[in-house]
Amino acid sequence: MKAITVHSFDDGGALHLVDLPDPVPGAGQTLIEVEATGVGYVDVMSRRGQYPGFPEPGFVPGLEVAGVVRGTGERVYAMLGGGGGYAELAVADDVVVELPPEVSPAQAVALGANALTASLLLDRAGVAPGESVLVRGASGGVGLMAAQVAAHLGAEVTASTRSAAHAGRLAELGFSTRDGEDASYDVVVDPVAGAELGRHLGRLRPDGRYVVCGAAGGLPAPDFAAGLVGLFPNSPSLLMFSLSSVGPERLRSGLKTVFDLAARGVLRGVADAAVPLAQASLAHERLESGTVFGKVILRP
Repeated sequence: MKAITVHSFDDGGALHLVDLPDPVPGAGQTLIEVEATGVGYVDVMSRRGQYPGFPEPGFVPGLEVAGVVRGTGERVYAMLGGGGGYAELAVADDVVVELPPEVSPAQAVALGANALTASLLLDRAGVAPGESVLVRGASGGVGLMAAQVAAHLGAEVTASTRSAAHAGRLAELGFSTRDGEDASYDVVVDPVAGAELGRHLGRLRPDGRYVVCGAAGGLPAPDFAAGLVGLFPNSPSLLMFSLSSVGPERLRSGLKTVFDLAARGVLRGVADAAVPLAQASLAHERLESGTVFGKVILRP
């Protein structure tokens, strides 16, 4: 099979197209003929050797795929805990769910881990109808899903982005992008982090919840939480969320809910670009450029 591998971290994690033996699934595993692979910032970090838990060079990146099960033809989406998605064939363990007829493989990975993250983090934050939610980086994969899920929950959503073009597209999707400097929020969803995290903490209303779910803008300043001391009388909450802490059963249940909402037209997977597997490096360049709106997808 054709696959993409990382040979070394020393060159920044260059991506190489290679021929590898077809994988052989073990007991309880599923062999998937991949039709679409999701490209996420975690892939960029793992390629650079910056993501804890990934193997030494020689690995195949890619944590989510959609396609058909070899031998049965069942259409599925799968999360791959150890990578392996940048390939024509992938072996999945226990996080495999059947896709509704209305959801294509490309739509599945455009939703997938991002929509699941958004759904679970908003549940953890306890978002209620009528509450005000700010989504930072709302044009990215997680941000775009968080805005949609929060709106589905009945929240008043402000979708924040630095790009005027992306603001226009978010407005077309029905979101307000007017984030005034004096505006405050019940919940802030933050997949960006970076130097401005501390400033945004100060925008929480009484009993407000701030959820960090990524660091696309880099790590925050070491003293980013110092402002919370001044907010002590308001009882603010600072939460961090990663799918890595969620068990397989809840992941499967959450994915089924996400794909059911998509099949009913409640959630919409937005693809920024679909790139051939052989051009995976271009997909990463696109992601690193900061101009992405939605999800970048690889097509084996």
